[in-house]
Amino acid sequence: MSTSLSEPERFPELFVNTNIDRRQCRRVVPLKVIVLGMPRTGTQSIRVALKRLGFEDTYHMDCLFENPPDIDLWHQAFMAKFRGQGKLFEKEDWDQLLGHCQAVCDLPTSAFIPELLACYPDAKVILTPRDTDSWYVSCQRTIHTAATSPSIRVRSLFLFQSVLSRPPTSTQPINLSTPSNSQANNPLSQILAALDTHFLSRFVPLLGLMFASLFPCPPSLWALPEGREIWIDHYNRAHAETRRLVPPEQRLEYSPEQGWGPLCEFLGVEKPAEDVKFPLVNDSGSFHIKMGVVKRHAVGRIVRRWLPILVLIGAVGAAWRWGRI
Repeated sequence: MSTSLSEPERFPELFVNTNIDRRQCRRVVPLKVIVLGMPRTGTQSIRVALKRLGFEDTYHMDCLFENPPDIDLWHQAFMAKFRGQGKLFEKEDWDQLLGHCQAVCDLPTSAFIPELLACYPDAKVILTPRDTDSWYVSCQRTIHTAATSPSIRVRSLFLFQSVLSRPPTSTQPINLSTPSNSQANNPLSQILAALDTHFLSRFVPLLGLMFASLFPCPPSLWALPEGREIWIDHYNRAHAETRRLVPPEQRLEYSPEQGWGPLCEFLGVEKPAEDVKFPLVNDSGSFHIKMGVVKRHAVGRIVRRWLPILVLIGAVGAAWRWGRI
């Protein structure tokens, strides 16, 4: 993607600001496409491509930026499936959360392969395989770097430890308030994650829960051989599960590098004009620029929300001090 584009053009999902309670929603369009692929397998490129082909909307991790209240529902879904806490999602729940979408891809939806296939048996299924070694390296350059960055790791690392220390059937709630050593050593990061109540204070705990559920080792081990084994094992098991549940004639194994042809033929839609290039987005460089925008927006929200309060407190304090002189 051209770097001459503005940030809203490069990352439009970061400049959408809705506050929709999906529990009040119902399915309004049929779910036609289920893309079952891990992060860093071209899912964001496929999302953009599906939109250009007329599939509105396509649910992706980016939707959590667009409508942060979705994070609360995904937290419930993960806690029910992976921790045995709460009610497992049924079709009514998925229709509420995903009912505005004609397609889904990437996490968090790809963590619920059998559930979505059972609820939407008529949807066409796309699997996005990638060489496991290059996939793992890409994840380490992006997801691992973000998870261990100073502004995120304090809560995500502690949450990983909290999740992994409990058996899946544990009924004890995950406590996010007790500081770990890394939290105590990085108070500025604590403040950033805690004060951005609109997004980061929701998003970071979900990331911790999500990745601890799928890749059960803390980020400090991700780059080590045992971490690599766990990541690739999950990747292989998820793809094997999809191939077991969906016959070859009902699925497409596809990479964005293949372009429009195989995708359009499988979906039964017209191929775009020759001069319309297939969108290849979210390479490692773009990912890190995007994370910088996310953090900057978090700081902006914190300043807008808390600065007037701090100014008021300062004014009251100054007046009290002046009165004592």
